[in-house]
Amino acid sequence: MKTKNNNYIWILTTWIGLITLPLLGQEKMTVDDAIAIALKHNFDIQIAQNNQEQAANNKSIYNSGYLPTVSASGGLNYANNNSKLTSQTGEVTELTGLVNKSYNSAVTLNYLLYNGGLRKYSYEQLKEQFDLASTQKKVQIENTLIEVYTAFFNVARNQEQKNTLLEAYSISKERLDRVTAQQKYGQKNKLDVLNARVDTNNDSINLLNASVLLKNNTRTLNYLLGRELTQPVKASKEVILEKTLIYEQLLDALKSNNNELKQAEINKSLTELNLKISKAGWLPSVSTNIGYNQNYNDNGAAGFFAIQQSNGFNAGLSLSWNLFDGGTTKTKVKNAQIAIKTQEINQQKLSLNLENQLSNYWDEYTTQKIILKNEELNVEISKQNFLKSKEQFNLGSISSLQFREAQLNLINTQLNLLNAKYNAKIAEMQLKKFAGLLQN
Repeated sequence: MKTKNNNYIWILTTWIGLITLPLLGQEKMTVDDAIAIALKHNFDIQIAQNNQEQAANNKSIYNSGYLPTVSASGGLNYANNNSKLTSQTGEVTELTGLVNKSYNSAVTLNYLLYNGGLRKYSYEQLKEQFDLASTQKKVQIENTLIEVYTAFFNVARNQEQKNTLLEAYSISKERLDRVTAQQKYGQKNKLDVLNARVDTNNDSINLLNASVLLKNNTRTLNYLLGRELTQPVKASKEVILEKTLIYEQLLDALKSNNNELKQAEINKSLTELNLKISKAGWLPSVSTNIGYNQNYNDNGAAGFFAIQQSNGFNAGLSLSWNLFDGGTTKTKVKNAQIAIKTQEINQQKLSLNLENQLSNYWDEYTTQKIILKNEELNVEISKQNFLKSKEQFNLGSISSLQFREAQLNLINTQLNLLNAKYNAKIAEMQLKKFAGLLQN
C-alpha cells in the first residue's frame, strides 16, 4: 500500500514538472509586443487592408467615367475572281484573275457629355465606398485589438492562476507527506491521511484544468497574432489601470469618434447617392464622338473606277432619352427612399446600442475596481490566517480540515484578486474601443 501511494505521488510530481517546463527560461511577451505582432500579421487586418486597396483602385479617375475612350480599327480585304459578262445584244465577255483589294483604318474618340448625373453620383459613390473601406479597416483593427487584449490578459491570468494552484498543490503535498509521517507514529489516523490525499488530488485536478485553459487561450492568442498555434507564450503579468477615465467624456468621445457610428453615417450617404443614381434614369444622355477615317479600294480591271481613296475627319453628337421604361426607374427611386429611412433607423439603433454597451462596461469597470481593492485586503488577511493556521497545524493545535479551510480561503481570495484585476483591465480596453480611443 505504501509503494502504491509513493508511486501515485511520484506520478503527480512528474506530471506537475512537465506542465510547468515549457515556460522556464522563456522571454516574456508584453501586451505591446502582442499588439505590434497582430498589426503586422493578423489575417483579418491583412484582408481589411486588401479591401481598402481595392476600394482605392475603384475610386481612381480611370474608373470614374470622366475620361474619354479612344478606339482604333483597321481592315484588309483581298479577292481574286473570274467574271462572265453577257450584254443585251448577247455578246459574252469572260474575265479571269480579277484582283480586288481594299484597306481601311479609323481612330475614334468617344466622350459622354451628360447622363443625368449618373456618372457624377457613381464617382462620388466610389469615393464614399473608399471611405467606408477605410473605416471598416479601422473597425477591424479595433475588433482585433480588443481580441488580442482579451486573449493576452487571459493568458496572463491563466499563468498566474496556474502558479497559484501549483503553490496550493505543493502545500497540499507537503501536508500529505506530514500526516503520512505522523500516522507512522500514531499522531494521525488513516482518515487524516485519506483527507489529505483527496485534497492533494483535487488540487492536482484544478491545476490540470488550469493548464488546459492556459493552452487553449495560448492557441487563441497565437491565432490572432498569425503565428504557429503551438508556439509558447510567457505573458507579462503587469497590469496598470487607467485612473483618468470619466464616463461623460467617454460618452462624448463615443458620439464623435466611434468608428461604427462613422461607418453607419457613410452607409447613409451611400443610400442617398443611390437615390440620386436612380433618379438619373429619368434624364437624357448626351455623348459625342470624333474620328479620323482612311479607306483605299483597288477595284481591278473590272471596276468602273480603278482605284478609290478617301480620308478625313468626322464628328457627331447623339442624344438618347428613355421616355418610359415600364416603371423600373420609379420602383428603384421608391426603394432607395425606403433604404434611406431604414438606414436612419439603423443609425438610431446602433447609437443606442453602443451607449448601452458603454454603460455596461463602465459598470463592469467600476465594479471590478472596487472588488480589486477589497480582494487585495482579503488576500492579505487570508495570508496571515493561513500562515497562522499552518503553524498551528504543524504544532497539532488544529485539525486537517481547519487547515484545509484556511488554505481554500487563501486560494479563493488569490484567484478572485486575479479575476478582478484582469476583468477590470479588459473592461477598460472595451471602454476605449467604444470611445474610439483604442488605437491611440
